[in-house]
Amino acid sequence: MRKQLNSIILGPICLVASLLLTSCAGRKIGDPIPKGNIAIPTTRSIHFNSQSTLQKNIIAFWAKGKVADWKDGEKIDLKNPRTVLGCLLAGERIPEINAYLMKQNATGKNGSRWLLNPKGGYDFNAMAFTPVLYLFGNQPTVLYPATRQHLLDHILTIEGAGFTKKVPNLWFEDSENHILMAESARYLKNQWLFENGFPLPKYDNKNNGVEKGLTAFLKEIIDYGVYEFNADPYLGYTYASLLNLNEFTKGPIKEYVTQILDMINWQYALSSYQFKHFPPYRRRFKDAFSEELYCDYHSVMLMMWASFYNDSLKIDITRGKHQALWPSMLSYRPSDKVMEWTLNKPNAYFVKMGHGYNSCPEIVSGDKSYLLTAGGANQGRPSLIMPKPIVLFLNDSARELSQTFHMYGPGKDFMKWNNTGVYEDFACTKGSVRIPDNKKPILTANDWQLFSITDSIFLATYSEKELGLMVIVRAASAKNALDNILKNNADKKLLHTLFKHPNGNLIAYDLGASKYRWVITKINNTAVDRSFGKWPLFEGNIDAVKK
Repeated sequence: MRKQLNSIILGPICLVASLLLTSCAGRKIGDPIPKGNIAIPTTRSIHFNSQSTLQKNIIAFWAKGKVADWKDGEKIDLKNPRTVLGCLLAGERIPEINAYLMKQNATGKNGSRWLLNPKGGYDFNAMAFTPVLYLFGNQPTVLYPATRQHLLDHILTIEGAGFTKKVPNLWFEDSENHILMAESARYLKNQWLFENGFPLPKYDNKNNGVEKGLTAFLKEIIDYGVYEFNADPYLGYTYASLLNLNEFTKGPIKEYVTQILDMINWQYALSSYQFKHFPPYRRRFKDAFSEELYCDYHSVMLMMWASFYNDSLKIDITRGKHQALWPSMLSYRPSDKVMEWTLNKPNAYFVKMGHGYNSCPEIVSGDKSYLLTAGGANQGRPSLIMPKPIVLFLNDSARELSQTFHMYGPGKDFMKWNNTGVYEDFACTKGSVRIPDNKKPILTANDWQLFSITDSIFLATYSEKELGLMVIVRAASAKNALDNILKNNADKKLLHTLFKHPNGNLIAYDLGASKYRWVITKINNTAVDRSFGKWPLFEGNIDAVKK
């Protein structure tokens, strides 16, 4: 009996506590993020093809999918709207898909699903079915008129006034992706009806509060950054919502959405290498992080856009085919520099990317043949930050973390790591260096190991139980590279706090730094700004750093 009472009393309390930690992810927190000294590129002059082999493969994949009837109160399999879209885009199974849609009715409500909103989460489907209306609503031989009406009346049910950021039946904000999915679906259904014969006040976005609320929320994201940055899996749904708005709206909303897409794509271009991407992220806590290097939904978007840019690229989307439909069917394309830096780093660079209050930054140092990427730091469970190892990406076929040089923090609890210790061609942490099984040093001395990256570029590693160093060195030979390291760093005891790089930088660091502070403390005896919660959006040098 006592156990039953505890379950009745504590169950809802625990659920609300869980929601408090996993929602509230669209809030305006702290101060606006400064823009920094690196502008977000917006110039678009390069040619993109209208079709690509990858695009055709993704559409064909979904055109062969199965659809299942919806059951009231149950979550709809996210494959259903993707299969509908795939079939309509391919012009296949048209009678079957129209008949299928005519039998379906909305099974829930928008917002996070919880005790007092047991049918929540329908915004995932309202957002996904919105392109069906806009892409095919005026093609009666594809989406039959009766089907279009049923879609409006019984499937796209988020409509009218009532823009909200709140979790249904709670006082705090819902997560960023839920807000964008629900309110983009509301805005776009209203717009369709208002412009297609139903000019009723409740559908007038300019006067019913929806445009005002959505515009303010988008402006908040621009000023304070994407709260659910790199979120796995939520960024994919944020992306799809933004791409819907970018495609089907005009005016300030389209302008703000384009700014947000350009911002997050620039972050990706700088923090990825040949579509390998392993950044820290905010939202879903897991007992362990995935060790796949190509698995995030951000990579899926850039892969598809890259295929329009160069159809000869060998690109394989193994995870995220449901998200790949959006860049395959909608017209947004990244800026010139985003494509350039995603596909071919033009020169050596070092960039710090701030994500705002109670967050962690992304820090990268790279060149054409490598990329060092920091793993961040969790700052308590309410921060919702998922830290990662420091990773070195190379021009190779690595697909798993174990196939890369990388550094964990101390111990097995990655929530206690501070893996922000990355600077120009240098990385340090209070943990050891993990070396791939197939990588063998070409020189060793005084516990240093030297590996070849490419002609005249080498990786030097130093590893103890609570000291890991990875150093990129440019030199005429491997011997010259190692000799320079040993000459500059003769006292091994100093390596726990100080490293003199062959490129001339004297780098000081605190391996025991709190999780709120950058591990790097001084560069060339000058103190650095370590409070990364106040760092600019993009700060550093993309025009070739010290070599």
